[in-house]
Amino acid sequence: MPETTLLSLRPTRLIALGHYLIWIFLWIMAVVIYLNPWGFLPQVLIPVLNVRPQTFVAWLLAFAGLVELLNAEIRRRTIQYVITDNRIIRKDGIVRKRTMEIPFTQIERVELEQGLIQRLFGYGDLVLDTGEDTEVLASLRHVRLIHDEVVKHIGQMSYRPPSQRG
Repeated sequence: MPETTLLSLRPTRLIALGHYLIWIFLWIMAVVIYLNPWGFLPQVLIPVLNVRPQTFVAWLLAFAGLVELLNAEIRRRTIQYVITDNRIIRKDGIVRKRTMEIPFTQIERVELEQGLIQRLFGYGDLVLDTGEDTEVLASLRHVRLIHDEVVKHIGQMSYRPPSQRG
């Protein structure tokens, strides 16, 4: 019997929250340095570039912030979770690809982790324990529905005769 894809998911942007915070901080610093409200940078020109030091530093910080933003988005978009009727697949990476597959028959425990803020916004982490290994499907929207679907399929797999298991 062919395998059916039940869900194909990506994590929320909160998986890269640290990168976004760095991006915001760098851009705020770039604006502050560019405006130079306290006059801590000299009002002279850099001869080679013909720009003021605060303009040069602000552009460097803004560029570093942009790089950090791209890093966050690439990190988030390269992670994919696929739940089929037989297994759970996690794919990540660009240059160095990694694929993890866990058949439902190997999953011993499914844990739902949500902090207060995560519960308010309806996302969380799904922890899959196989006894040998633990895999975290991080920062999922509607994690309660996903948890219930996974638990349902694990229950169905445990009641199948061995000849029908994938």
